[in-house]
Amino acid sequence: MATMRQEEEALALLKRLVETDTQNPPGRESRLADFLTEFLAGTHATLQRIPCRETGRDSLVAHLRGTGEKRPLILCGHMDTVPSGDETAWSVPPIALTIRDGRAYGRGTSDMKSGLAAIAYAFRQAARRDELPQGDIYLAATADEESGGLGAAAMSPHLPLGTGVVCIAEPTDNAIGISAKGTLWLKARIQGRTAHGAYPERGINAIDMAYELHHGLAAFCARHEDPLLGPATCTLTGIRGGVKANMVADTCTLTMDIRTTPDLPNEAVLAEAKRFAGELGKAHPGLQLAFSVQNDRAAVQVAPDAPEVRLLTRTIAEETGKEPVYKGIKFFSDASIFVRTNPLVPCIQFGPGREDHAHIVDEYVELSSYFSSILCYNKLLANYFG
Repeated sequence: MATMRQEEEALALLKRLVETDTQNPPGRESRLADFLTEFLAGTHATLQRIPCRETGRDSLVAHLRGTGEKRPLILCGHMDTVPSGDETAWSVPPIALTIRDGRAYGRGTSDMKSGLAAIAYAFRQAARRDELPQGDIYLAATADEESGGLGAAAMSPHLPLGTGVVCIAEPTDNAIGISAKGTLWLKARIQGRTAHGAYPERGINAIDMAYELHHGLAAFCARHEDPLLGPATCTLTGIRGGVKANMVADTCTLTMDIRTTPDLPNEAVLAEAKRFAGELGKAHPGLQLAFSVQNDRAAVQVAPDAPEVRLLTRTIAEETGKEPVYKGIKFFSDASIFVRTNPLVPCIQFGPGREDHAHIVDEYVELSSYFSSILCYNKLLANYFG
């Protein structure tokens, strides 16, 4: 940061965000939206609350009007966190900010309240300026990113996704995320035929069919690989079936967490699952398989030579003296919601947290990374003022 006072302000902001409990479920992000509304009071930004389907879960859009010479810039961060889990396993209170050895500890420090704090701090600096920026600037603070993405879905019609560029402050360790895997949570319900365990050939073992289905989909996914993201994956995350040790299982339910690459649309995976199910049905007459989608998030990619990526690259290099690296992100973000209705909107990820520090006991962010991200966002927004 430029001054000690600004560092203190940035830490106070991060402290307030972390100590506002927004563990999802239940989220209760409206309380954090209330604070951000107060935080931005007195600036030139106009504020709009966007309700989700559930009460107490508002998102917030702050808009700084520009001259239209540049395309709109949307800074996005989510307000919810995953649960703390067993708090006795933490060495620090999870819903409190603890500073120790150059790190800030607490639930959400890495994913992604440090990123949200960085963009909120930079946005307020820009919104205090009296001159108009050359393009509209938005701060989008979303609810429910860690679950169904209700906040981003409700917010999408209120953002210029058709003409703008989105920068999401997810944990990238201040690298530039130019691609992200898609996510498909698929549940399969399998109906076979029971039989005595001594005569398995007389039944259709639904558990065996479940494993065949998973192995077939896993092999299909593994054939698709991205240079930054690696191969698409299909992970068996739950299985339940069977009645008794000496009975062939006639029913089975399995869940799979499928992570797709940009060249493998989620629709193609679902189509392959149905095709494979059809083959199993032909081989085992009487077998029935039904699928339901629990989560559907598209893969996201932007070209490394895209103008918005080049601008962020130049900004980071000028501010830090180091060329940033490009990376692929294996988790989903609000970008996967935004591209549903605007598949061509450029979505970049850049934030101070680290993905291996997210969702863990004693979650933390390096203070140096946090302060550096604010400087980079400050400079990025300064480019909008000529």
